[in-house]
Amino acid sequence: MISYYIKLAAFEYPRHEGDIRLEHPEILESQTGDTFPCPDTYAPVERVDPPEIADGQSCDAAAPTQDETGKWKENWVIRNVTPEEIQAAAQRELLMQQQRQQ
Repeated sequence: MISYYIKLAAFEYPRHEGDIRLEHPEILESQTGDTFPCPDTYAPVERVDPPEIADGQSCDAAAPTQDETGKWKENWVIRNVTPEEIQAAAQRELLMQQQRQQ
C-alpha cells in the first residue's frame, strides 16, 4: 500500500516517499514502507476508508486532520451531487454505451 505524508510547514498533502526523497537524497531507495525514515518536516498520514454514501451523494478527499494524539488521518467530506455532475455522468455513460456498440 502506498504511504501518504503531509509536509508540515507548507501543509502540502498528499506527499509520497518519492517526493520526500527529492528533498532528502540521503534516504535510500531500499528504505520504504515500515523502514522509511520520515524526516521531522513531514508526518505520516493514516489511511482511512471513505464512508458509505447514499445515492445522489459524493465522497471527496479533504485535507487530513490531526487527532488528539497528534497523529494525522485522512479526512472525507460527503456532499450532495450537483445537477451538472449528474448530467455529466449521464453523458459519459451514454458515450461509453455508444462506444461498446461500435
